[in-house]
Amino acid sequence: MSVEIIKAIESEALHIDDGDVIAVAQKIVSKSENRYLDISGLSPSDEAKILATKIDKDPRFIQAILNESKKVVRYRMGVLIVEHKLGFIHANAGIDRSNIDQKPDIVLLLPENPDDSAKKISHSLSEHFQKNISVIITDTMGRPFRNGIVGFTIGSHNIECLLDERGKNDLFGNELKVTQIGIADELAAAASLLMGQAAQKKPVVLIKDYKFNQNNLSDSQSLIRSEDEDLFR
Repeated sequence: MSVEIIKAIESEALHIDDGDVIAVAQKIVSKSENRYLDISGLSPSDEAKILATKIDKDPRFIQAILNESKKVVRYRMGVLIVEHKLGFIHANAGIDRSNIDQKPDIVLLLPENPDDSAKKISHSLSEHFQKNISVIITDTMGRPFRNGIVGFTIGSHNIECLLDERGKNDLFGNELKVTQIGIADELAAAASLLMGQAAQKKPVVLIKDYKFNQNNLSDSQSLIRSEDEDLFR
C-alpha cells in the first residue's frame, strides 16, 4: 500500500520534509490488508438476532459487529454503539459498506492492528523519501452531545499523540490540572476535511509545519480513555 501512497504524493508534486505527517484514510489501509468480510457465511447468535430486531439491522451484520467488539455500549433504532476490540467506542465497530464495491454481503473491517500498519507505512515512506516521516491512520466518529462526524486517529507512528499540559501554567499563572491535548486527533480532524466523506477520492493528506515531538514510543492507544474515567459508559 505504501507504493500507492508514494504515487499519490508524487503525482501532486508534494515536497516532503523531515517532521511531516502523512494522514492516511482507514479505508485504503483496510482494503490493502484485505479486510473484507462476506457476512453471508456468518451464523447469527441469539444476541445478534435479538439486537437485530431492536435496531432493524441484518442479524448477520450484527454478528459481524459483535465479532469485532468487546461489548455493546448503547443501541437504539438503526444505531449500535460498541467497544471495539481495539478499544475504540464506535458505531457498528467501524464496519463499513460505503466506498467499496456494492456487493450485498460484503463489508469492510478496520485494520487488525492500525498502529502496526502506521509503523510499516512510516518506515516505507521514510526510506523512500529519505526523510523522518510520521503517519496517522484516520477514521470518522460521532460524539456525545454533538451532531456531525469528525476525523480521529485509529493508528499512528512516530508522533506524540497526546500532549500532557498538566502541571504547566496558563497565561495568568494558574496551574493546569486536567489539560491534555489530543494532537493526533486534531490533525486527523483537519485532514478529514480535505479527504471528504463521499466521492472526493483524496485518501492521503500531507500535513506540514506543525511542530510536535516525534516519538516512537507513543501510539494511538494513548488517546483511549479508560472506562473508569469515562463518564459516558
